[in-house]
Amino acid sequence: MKTNAELQRDVQKAIQWEPLLHSAEIGVTAKDGIVSLTGVVDSYAKKWKPKMPPKK
Repeated sequence: MKTNAELQRDVQKAIQWEPLLHSAEIGVTAKDGIVSLTGVVDSYAKKWKPKMPPKK
């Protein structure tokens, strides 16, 4: 199982690779294996992009 720090880092890296998203707009925290995203974005598409399943 990944640690909270590993989860947080992985999500931050995934956000950096999404051209629609800016990592400075989105805060990422992880606690007890649950990741939370916070912040403000300027479009509906940006709001829902992080909730979509990752492509691997």
